[in-house]
Amino acid sequence: MTSAAWRSIREEVDLPASTAAWVLTAHVLTILSPVVVIWALLSYPAVVADRVAEPWLLYVGACVLVVASVAESAQNTLDRWYLLGTPPSLLDLVFNTLVVTFLALTVVAVWGYSWAVPGLLAVVAFVALYLLGGPTQVVQAVAGLGSALALYSAFRDPVVFLSLVAVFLTLFFLDVLLRTRQQAMHGFVTLVNVIGLLAIASAIRGAAAGTPWSWSVTVAVGALAVVVPVALRPRLLALPATPRRAPLNVP
Repeated sequence: MTSAAWRSIREEVDLPASTAAWVLTAHVLTILSPVVVIWALLSYPAVVADRVAEPWLLYVGACVLVVASVAESAQNTLDRWYLLGTPPSLLDLVFNTLVVTFLALTVVAVWGYSWAVPGLLAVVAFVALYLLGGPTQVVQAVAGLGSALALYSAFRDPVVFLSLVAVFLTLFFLDVLLRTRQQAMHGFVTLVNVIGLLAIASAIRGAAAGTPWSWSVTVAVGALAVVVPVALRPRLLALPATPRRAPLNVP
């Protein structure tokens, strides 16, 4: 016998169990990943206070990312984007707007309130372009680059530029997901976003210990993270679409 509650939940997920477990795990890790940044901020407060104009905004940014990740997870459940792909939606707008807000907060945190107006304009521009169907990627790219430059100016650690690699990998795996409907890619789309937060935490720790990453190591790691998926792209595009799980008919 299968309980009505269990049957209802399984019908809602509508993915093979192993794929659903992987995608769920990736989302949970992404939701929790801002804790790594908070840990670094709490562990090295003197370094952060010495190098960042408004450290408290980094805490706010981490919390914003938690909300963003929850919105993205809710989007998957409510509009079933993870299976079908959807046109623009409210939750997708909320998720992406909060990500841009985090990037803007990072810039203001490091360089001070004089950057608050440009940061606000970036968020407003993103929302406007999203609603008008414009090139939102331009705003996201500029905000991401600004965030990386701000963090580098503060902690002098090139590891922060791996956040730009994370953006590339997100778009890469998203493209494969939309082309193949292979839902294992969804887990990678979500999980690679953790790279940027790990980079921030590493930069703070490196600044405190006086052991920042070298440019050579950063470039090597970034190049490897890009080259391997690109080399595997033909095989990834050949993956079959994830089968829809058969409905439960057990009373």
